Amino acid sequence: MEFEHLVQVNDLDRHDITDLSRGQLWQGLLARAHEPDQFIVGLDHFELLEVREDYLMRRLYLPGLTVEDEVWLSHQEQVQYRIRPSADTPGGSLTMRIEEPQPGALFVRFCYATEHHLQADDSIPYDEFVRQAYIAADVDTIRLIRERFAG
Repeated sequence: MEFEHLVQVNDLDRHDITDLSRGQLWQGLLARAHEPDQFIVGLDHFELLEVREDYLMRRLYLPGLTVEDEVWLSHQEQVQYRIRPSADTPGGSLTMRIEEPQPGALFVRFCYATEHHLQADDSIPYDEFVRQAYIAADVDTIRLIRERFAG
């Protein structure tokens, strides 16, 4: 399944909400990479296996599942996550790209490429369920970043 969506960070027409700077947004996206326990619901704990200026390797412990992923950082532009395939997870990727169509009008584009295995008789619209869950998590990510900087 591949899909993408956009989450607005700053609304230049609303003066009752404090805008975030690109630097603050970037620091928030970095925090999501370095402190996944603050952003991922249900995460038991995590390990940072390798940390470089533009790269992280992590191990995430969720109930009944351990996931290893790699994170590539392009300074103030994008964060790309790639889940390493394993016996428990088929892998996938997420790219969070900062977009600024006009000065101060910040957005984050979330681009997903995931694999999953459905049985032929699955009657639940699984792809739509997963999309909605990802969108909710992404909106929450921006909310948490906003809380860190805008109060």
